[in-house]
Amino acid sequence: MRSKYEMLVLRLKQPYFALPQAFPAVRAKGFFLILLLLWLGTQRVFSQQLHTHSNAASLDNEDDTTSGWWTAGSTIITSDSNDPQQGSYALRIEAPSTADNDRNFRYTFNAIVDKVYTISIWVKAGAQSADPAFASWEGVTGFTNPTHITTGTTWTEYNFNVTATDTTIVLKIYTGSGSNGAVGDVLFIDSVSIVESDTVPPTAPVLSTTNITNSSVGLSWTGATDDVGVTNYKVYKNGVLEKTLGDINSCEVTDLESGTTYNISITALDLAGNESPTSNILSITTNSNSGTIWTLNNGVASFMGPIAVGTTEIPSGYGMSVADKLIAEEVRVQLSEAWPDYVFRADYDLMSLKAVKNHIRTKGHLHNMPSADQVEMSGFELGEMNRLLLEKIEELFLHVIELKEENLSQYKKLEELEQQLKNEKR
Repeated sequence: MRSKYEMLVLRLKQPYFALPQAFPAVRAKGFFLILLLLWLGTQRVFSQQLHTHSNAASLDNEDDTTSGWWTAGSTIITSDSNDPQQGSYALRIEAPSTADNDRNFRYTFNAIVDKVYTISIWVKAGAQSADPAFASWEGVTGFTNPTHITTGTTWTEYNFNVTATDTTIVLKIYTGSGSNGAVGDVLFIDSVSIVESDTVPPTAPVLSTTNITNSSVGLSWTGATDDVGVTNYKVYKNGVLEKTLGDINSCEVTDLESGTTYNISITALDLAGNESPTSNILSITTNSNSGTIWTLNNGVASFMGPIAVGTTEIPSGYGMSVADKLIAEEVRVQLSEAWPDYVFRADYDLMSLKAVKNHIRTKGHLHNMPSADQVEMSGFELGEMNRLLLEKIEELFLHVIELKEENLSQYKKLEELEQQLKNEKR
């Protein structure tokens, strides 16, 4: 008779294609759905994760230990494998008495004064609990003391944005208050994340022109800096977003009307989506057309100026307006910006899923993508949108590849556990 643990290992190792062969479409869609859900549930922070100890509550390097967490008294701290929030383990704290130091455990990390830190902790109460709370955090402002923890036995996430007032920050979690605490009070914590919050926007770039024609203007810029790094630039024409670029320092604004004045400016973006102040505003007047409007060269008729078909109105900045359906055998979009293969370079700073989640929560759309309001007001450029969409697809593939590597690692661990069980039976 196999134990429940052996059955769990066998169930996890069972190949997904063991589903009924009569439902191949269901199996394929189901596998993709599981892969997508696992990917969306992965909240890793690679560049600035400060909860770095290898322990049961770690996001990046979980282990069956309590390393990094400590107590000033005799609080019982253990690693527990029963119903973790993620991974295989969670940290368990139990109060052996009602003394203050026997009711809490702590985590300490180094900080930079005046830096903002985002702290996320998953908590649930044990079978016995009495008024547990986050309390007496040291070295920060912006923390409400105490922050009471739900006494439910289901996992709940708590998020804090605090500002460091000291180079050392101490987090404390209590199993119960002095008046309500009791011997045997139990709390569990898991999935602890501590990251620097990037709230500082880049500095304003300095904008200049490189050339002006009757329908375009060349731009270049310098000077934008950021405490983490500049990732993108936005170009504005007459106060309206014209295009969003990658980390480059020049571009060309096209489809301008001849003899027309435009106010051009740019801003810089960082990885967190913080936007810099506006650059200097350039007032640019395109060259005027002169001579014959229509010309014929080698059988090709050309017209120097905007063209209207089925209408007499052409929106500002466009060379042609068609007030009916347009059909063509093929349409080619020629972009001046870099195609998003830069995503696969080794130095590309891939946005973590945690940062993606926070950006969606605060901005309501994906990073570096136009919002619904922007599209409704200004539409979008077909070439630029395809570039942005491919950038997101390539980023998604990088996350999926990483997830695959993690799955293979977990599968290897399961095989080792299975072999260990077999050896113990011999």
